[in-house]
Amino acid sequence: MERKLSFLTVLIIILLSLTLFATQLFPEVQIKTARTFVEYLASGNFNSAEEMLTPKMSAALPLSKLSAIWESLQAQSGKYEFIANLEAAKSGEYVIVVVNTKFEKAYLNIKVVLDSKLKIAGLWIAPGKAPKYSIPSYVDLNKFSVKKLEIGDKWKLPAELTIPKGKGPFPAVVLIPGSGPSDMNESIGPNEPFKDLAYGLSSMGIAVLRYDKRTYVYGVKVSPVNVENVYLQDASYAINYMLKEPFVSKVFVLGHSLGGYLAPEIAKENKKIAGIIMLAASERSLATLIIDQFEYLSTFTKNEAAKEKIDLMVKELKLLKAHKLKSSKYVMGAPAAYYYELEKYSPVEILKTLSKPVLICQGGKDYQVTMKDFSIFKKAFGSSKLFTFKWYPSLSHIFTPVEGVPSPLNYEKPSHVYEEVVKDVANWIKEY
Repeated sequence: MERKLSFLTVLIIILLSLTLFATQLFPEVQIKTARTFVEYLASGNFNSAEEMLTPKMSAALPLSKLSAIWESLQAQSGKYEFIANLEAAKSGEYVIVVVNTKFEKAYLNIKVVLDSKLKIAGLWIAPGKAPKYSIPSYVDLNKFSVKKLEIGDKWKLPAELTIPKGKGPFPAVVLIPGSGPSDMNESIGPNEPFKDLAYGLSSMGIAVLRYDKRTYVYGVKVSPVNVENVYLQDASYAINYMLKEPFVSKVFVLGHSLGGYLAPEIAKENKKIAGIIMLAASERSLATLIIDQFEYLSTFTKNEAAKEKIDLMVKELKLLKAHKLKSSKYVMGAPAAYYYELEKYSPVEILKTLSKPVLICQGGKDYQVTMKDFSIFKKAFGSSKLFTFKWYPSLSHIFTPVEGVPSPLNYEKPSHVYEEVVKDVANWIKEY
């Protein structure tokens, strides 16, 4: 494949006359220009792409060649999906922008050479790699220390504690992950939202404990699969660990997704919890949510076989929702009994019994937990002074920015929990 790519997209770097002044806006403008060029190619707008070339490049890569190169890339690497990352570096009088691009079967690096007039003076393509996690801009690694540890009794779980530097005691928060086997970072593709939250909050003076879920570490060894074993017990271990730390003043619990759904129950079981933070938390049952998700995702595929599989899964989930499946029947990696047990927990009803401050945050581009759930909480507690509601119109289920229509592809793009969310959580914790 590498050999074929180099034949189709031979390195074309055309040196131009030296310029007196290098651009002063490096690298923002160059990155934006390179992104626009690749987006033109991806959308089939080859005329606009050609207009961005220098005259010599345009002669070497006329419209027909430019479109042929792009069509060959998709023939080999599958359909273009999105731009995963962009990096810029100076090379003499030029700026080279590496556009890490995700295709259906591979990542490719499209290297765009820009002259001082922001015209494309060179272009070549090479195999790329999926981008790795990077530290968000709002994190200051000098403001906190990181401690590796284990929590639990019989089921030992790797954990990480981030501790602000300076004179304590500090407010602290324990992070409770969502459904499924999840590591302490809630890793999904190149994204690690819990790491973003932990490092961001600790940069702002808040201690944070996060841990690998029991099902992530021990898999099928976890038995029985119930709420106690999957969530409650380990959350209590983590909370009690933090309550014993001399540098901790108060402990809050932050649950995401299904972790947010169960956060009120966790606070109910652990009376010393100072407050509850619920990120993308549902009020409706897990089966109901998954049915909605599948029906939404079915709109993205025209493949009849894929639609058929989704239809079969939805039918099974509807039987689950109606309690027509045996408790031992496994659905989406868990026994039906687990779903039936989860239905017994009503976050709204549990919250009515607690006198603790609650922060509820929801992304407007979350197709997994939606405005329906946020509205239920707001209707129940909108007039209560103990409750704070935050709505972020353009954020996903993991509180990363989304452009356009939300889909699973959003999770493959490297991004970070939106800074405003981290600040809102930090300020709310400090207020209480």
